[in-house]
Amino acid sequence: MKAIKKTAIALLALAALAPSVWAKKQKSAGSAPAPQSVGMANPFKSCKSLKEAEKAAGFDFKLLDAFEDCAIQVYRAIPKQMIEAIYDSETGDEIRIRKAPGKNDPSGDFNIYTEKSSQTVEGCEITFFASGNKCGKAVWHMGGYTCSITSRDRISIDKALKAAQKIIEMNAAR
Repeated sequence: MKAIKKTAIALLALAALAPSVWAKKQKSAGSAPAPQSVGMANPFKSCKSLKEAEKAAGFDFKLLDAFEDCAIQVYRAIPKQMIEAIYDSETGDEIRIRKAPGKNDPSGDFNIYTEKSSQTVEGCEITFFASGNKCGKAVWHMGGYTCSITSRDRISIDKALKAAQKIIEMNAAR
């Protein structure tokens, strides 16, 4: 009986060491690394200027130079599909303004908001999505395109309205 116990313990010890020994042999044999997951490719092209983003997108977009205390940090485009300007503030807020052809919401913001309201400016109905009177996104259509403003930290509906109104006015003048 003692011999059977000793044999069983020895076999268990060998079984515990086997994976370690096998892994070392695989490593020394130069086996291929384990496969890694691959994410979706980033469709955006970083641009040095608004003109470059307009050229890539295939349409123009007149934008605000600054949004409250935020300055434009990045221009991007999805070729033939969208223009985006990303504004960053010293406090860390990030504002994104986008324009895309068609009637689909280009914001990329799929949050659920408790409040939804609309206001018409120069024939464009701007829809505000907010929670607690803080606007997360505003969306409107103009001239065959849809535009959006999103704020990571949320802004007042009044600030979103003023920015959207200014963008509508600037682009109507073209």
